[in-house]
Amino acid sequence: MGRGRHSLSLATVIVLILGTMLAFFRLVIRDRKALMESPHVAAVAGTSAPPESVNTSEAVFRKASPSVVTVKVFNRADNRLSMQGSGMVVAPQTVATNRHVVESGGEIRVVDRGQEYAASVTHADREYDLCALSVPGLQADPVEMASFLTLSVGQHVYAIGSPRGLELSISDGLVSAIRPYGAFPLIQTNAPISKGSSGGGLFDTDGRLVGITTASAIDGQNINFALVSDLISQLPARSADIRTLKPVVPPKRTDEIHNKELLDSLEEGRKAIAASESERKAMAEEIGRHTFAIEELKRSMDGFLSSRNAKAYNDMVPRHNRLIGDRANLATRFEQKHQTHQSLVEQYNRLAERYNNQGRLKP
Repeated sequence: MGRGRHSLSLATVIVLILGTMLAFFRLVIRDRKALMESPHVAAVAGTSAPPESVNTSEAVFRKASPSVVTVKVFNRADNRLSMQGSGMVVAPQTVATNRHVVESGGEIRVVDRGQEYAASVTHADREYDLCALSVPGLQADPVEMASFLTLSVGQHVYAIGSPRGLELSISDGLVSAIRPYGAFPLIQTNAPISKGSSGGGLFDTDGRLVGITTASAIDGQNINFALVSDLISQLPARSADIRTLKPVVPPKRTDEIHNKELLDSLEEGRKAIAASESERKAMAEEIGRHTFAIEELKRSMDGFLSSRNAKAYNDMVPRHNRLIGDRANLATRFEQKHQTHQSLVEQYNRLAERYNNQGRLKP
C-alpha cells in the first residue's frame, strides 16, 4: 500500500510538470506571434511588405529583345561574311546600326529570329558612327526610345546585342559617365560589350533604348561607349552622302572617342608642326643661297684685290656688306623659328602622352 501511494504521487507530479510545460510553450508561441506581427519588429525582421517592384533584367529582355537584330555584311565578290554587328529596329522596316558595320559597301542582310532580309543604307551621319537601314519585309516592332536626358550617372542599364555572333545576348552595368562629344554626348558604361555588339542597344530599367553601343577601350576594364538614342531622330537631317560611308574618324582608329577636343588638338598640332618645318626648310635654303652669293662675291673681290683694282673692289664692298647683313637677319629669324618649332613639338608630345595614357578604343 505504501509503495502504491508513493507511485501514485510520483505519477501525479509528472502529469503536473507536463501540464505546466505545455501551458508555458503555448504562452511563448502566442507572445512570439504577437511580437512578430508588431509593425516595428516586422520591419526589423525583414517580414514587412515587399518594396515597390522594379523591372528585372528578365523583364527588360522580354520587352526589348524583339527589336534587336543582327546585321551581316557579305563580300560581293565571293559572298563571304566580311562584317557582323547588331542593330535596333527604330521604325517600321527601319534598323539603326553603327556606320562602321556597313562601311565596306558589301551586301547587307538583317537577321531576325533566323529570317534574313536584304537591307540598304538610307542615311549615314556625317560626324557620328551611325546609319539607318531600310529593311523591306521586316516584321519586328520598333523599340521604345528615351532621351539621354533621362539618364543619371550610376543608373542601371542593360546592353543587348550579338557579341561574337551570339544573337540576343544581354549584359548589365551602370552608367559610368555622360561624356561631352560635340553636339551630342556619349554614354560611358561598364556593361560588358564585346566585338559584334556594335550597333546593339543600351536600355534603361524600363526597357527603353537610350543608346547604340559603339566602342570599347582597349586598355581599360569595361570602359564602353554608346551613342545617345537622340541621334536616331536626327539622322535624316545629319545624313552624309551614302555613297561614301567612311566615317570622319574611322572607328578602327577612334582613339579617345570620348575626348574629341584632344583629337582635334593633336590634328592641329600635326598641321602646325608640318607648316613650321616647311618654313624652316625655306629659310635654311635662303640662308644657303646668301652664303653662296657671299662666297662668290668674295672670290671676285679677292681677284680684284690681287690685281690691285681698288675701284672694282670698292664697288663690290656695299653689296658684300648688304648680303652679310641679310644673311645675319635670316639667321636670327631662323633661330626664332627654330625655338617656335621646338615649342610646337613639345606641346604636341605632351598631348600625345595624354592620348597614350588614356588608352585607345576599338569598335
